Amino acid sequence: MSVSMKDIEHIYLQFRKAQSFAKNRGYTMPKDFEKHFEKMHGLNKAALIKATGFFLTKWQNISPYQYFLCGFELYSGFTYKMIFKEKILRLYIERDKNKKRQIKITKDGLVKSALFVKGWMKDNNATFNDYMRARNGNQKIAVEHYLENNIDASFFVFMIRKGMMLEDQDRSMIPYIQERYRKLNFGLNDLKDFLVKLEEKL
Repeated sequence: MSVSMKDIEHIYLQFRKAQSFAKNRGYTMPKDFEKHFEKMHGLNKAALIKATGFFLTKWQNISPYQYFLCGFELYSGFTYKMIFKEKILRLYIERDKNKKRQIKITKDGLVKSALFVKGWMKDNNATFNDYMRARNGNQKIAVEHYLENNIDASFFVFMIRKGMMLEDQDRSMIPYIQERYRKLNFGLNDLKDFLVKLEEKL
């Protein structure tokens, strides 16, 4: 199939973004990509065109950025000519499976947590905001419920994202969440549409 210059530029951008992340340095895009592309080494041009075609067809369910990150992780001198190494594809597939498995677990935990909170809200004639503010003495109700395994860590982080405030004594009771907050928060970014629907039911 023929690929457009716009498609090639998109794949080039994903490569440069992954390279920037892997090497911990910035990057700039050419002002005139077409001129830049014409000046590239013939083998690099051919590999980039071929890769673009793959990402548009047989690899259309593969994230170019995540794929290139795998390439840079495996090979410090990763280049366009190395894009089709089977080892990269195997690593990407393994990571993708693990990610989907983790998302499934997170969704299950979020649903169970939401059902528990909804039950508490009904019993206490309260709103979701009431729940996030509620305290039992010096302890936040949400912390108590988390420690009793009624709500999971992902749902707890979801509530923090929704504006739930914690005091120092609350934070001291949730070291697991404190240590993994960034990872849990990042995981929720993949579930934005799901979280909107979940919140609508609370």
